[in-house]
Amino acid sequence: MLLRICLILTILAGAGVIAVSHFKVRPHVQEIIDQREKNAKDRDTEKGLKTKALAELKATKSDLEQTKKTLAETETSLASAKSQLDAETKRANGLKQDLAKTREEYNESQQKLARWDGLGLDPIQVKEVIASEKNLRAANQALDEEKKFFAKKYKDTKAELDQLRNPDEDPPMPAGLKGRVLIVDPKWSFVVIDVGEKHGAVKNGVLMISRKTKLVAKVRIMSLQPDKSIANILPGWNLAEVMEGDQVLY
Repeated sequence: MLLRICLILTILAGAGVIAVSHFKVRPHVQEIIDQREKNAKDRDTEKGLKTKALAELKATKSDLEQTKKTLAETETSLASAKSQLDAETKRANGLKQDLAKTREEYNESQQKLARWDGLGLDPIQVKEVIASEKNLRAANQALDEEKKFFAKKYKDTKAELDQLRNPDEDPPMPAGLKGRVLIVDPKWSFVVIDVGEKHGAVKNGVLMISRKTKLVAKVRIMSLQPDKSIANILPGWNLAEVMEGDQVLY
């Protein structure tokens, strides 16, 4: 009997504990459930906002890329327009220069025409006068060449005659005449010098060759060219070996 009473008391105590626990814990559990539902709702809301933000970011990125593309196309178009503008400006400047040149040529032509009108000659007569003037120029040029030929011939003949008349007297040449030895041939005792007929050298003329202000040899011109001469080294005057670059003077 006592055991049964103890068992009943234990059951009643457990039921009391359960009842107390139920009434005390249930609000806390309900609060946890409500908080979980709120967290889930907030998470869903945040997820929606994130999805919306990602979509907006994607749209913004697409707009930015389109803007960059449009900007690049605009810059290309601007560069092309600038290039065309430069080309047109250059063409306009060229046309302006051509126009100025054409005007200048036109004015010059008008002035020439006025001068021709002042002569009182027709074009045929002008052509005849020009042709006659060209013929006269050609004739004068031929006479000048002939005059030079005979002057040279006279000069050479006179030099030969003076040499025959006065074999011991050297023909004169321009004072201060100087040059350099170009080639030396010791075997045949002749040199080539850069003094020629256009410098005033004459055939049979005698020149001195020096090196560092010292006399090396004397040479006599045997063959003349316009810008150089061939001269023989005079016997007895080969005081030292003649070398290329030695100074030649009169």
